[in-house]
Amino acid sequence: MNLFRMSPSVGGRSRLDDFLRDCFVSIGYPGIGSLENAEAAEVSKRLNRVYGYEGNELKSRLGSVEAFVRDMNDGDYVLLPCGGRTWLGDLGDYYYRDDYDSKEEATCHRRGVTWLGVLPTAALSPALREFVRAAESGQAEDGGVARFALPAEQAGLEAFAAQAPGGMLPGFKPEALQALERESEAPQAEACGSAAALVGEETLQEAVAVLREALHGGDPLLRVRAAEALLRYAK
Repeated sequence: MNLFRMSPSVGGRSRLDDFLRDCFVSIGYPGIGSLENAEAAEVSKRLNRVYGYEGNELKSRLGSVEAFVRDMNDGDYVLLPCGGRTWLGDLGDYYYRDDYDSKEEATCHRRGVTWLGVLPTAALSPALREFVRAAESGQAEDGGVARFALPAEQAGLEAFAAQAPGGMLPGFKPEALQALERESEAPQAEACGSAAALVGEETLQEAVAVLREALHGGDPLLRVRAAEALLRYAK
């Protein structure tokens, strides 16, 4: 599973409202036709012919288009930062909308998205804040695509879990849970007993109720910690 970042800007203006309302993301580039079966060399020719890109600019634009069409996969995640907030979405397949293939619409190349949550960018992990910085500051090109260097499980996406259906990100196993899983498989873990055996079932349920209440509080850091604790308990 990979994590990507995209700019909400397409055709020189923000399409954030469209993306959130209609559950998709787009890279723009109208006029080059469907890319579903187009090889990289053919896409390069189209970008040169339609937009006049050459040299390093052509290489950069081609890389962004190829990342959107080929590198992204159903089940990967995308971050969409805008105005001090960052949205997290679960990506679907690439598709082409001929009726949006115009300079005015410009969102013909699309991927479906299930939006999972939104947080203040300042509440993200340091690694994610740095990752979205270019798009937040307007440095990213229209429809620009970038991939997070580490696996998505190491990005601190647990912060979004409280907003996702069931309090879990689909198909996602955070690094903290993986470590917990490894510990539970160790021989010495059997001697420790369950949490319920240590503190009593009634006390355990009271603690869970407190954590659930904290999920809906106004402190982003407290919500993240509560989500992490609940994820460990659920496991």
